Amino acid sequence: MTNYTNALLDRVKARYELTSEYKLAQKLEVGEGRLRHWRKGRCSMDWDIAFRIADLLEEDDQNVVYGLIEDKYTNPRLINALQEARAS
Repeated sequence: MTNYTNALLDRVKARYELTSEYKLAQKLEVGEGRLRHWRKGRCSMDWDIAFRIADLLEEDDQNVVYGLIEDKYTNPRLINALQEARAS
């Protein structure tokens, strides 16, 4: 599954030269099962973890929030409203 969540996780993995999902889970201080659920889209990443990743990647919080919106929410009206607000 390709989505923003996986892209973020892959960026952390690459930046810190982590060679396995186990090492990625350790870096993020989460269980491997939780990481697998995010990867497969079974559940969405908590905001506290998303902001930890933003810090690790030196990424702007707003970019991470807007990037994750479509992964976390399925309501098209909400997504459109948030994207329109960002464009303003």
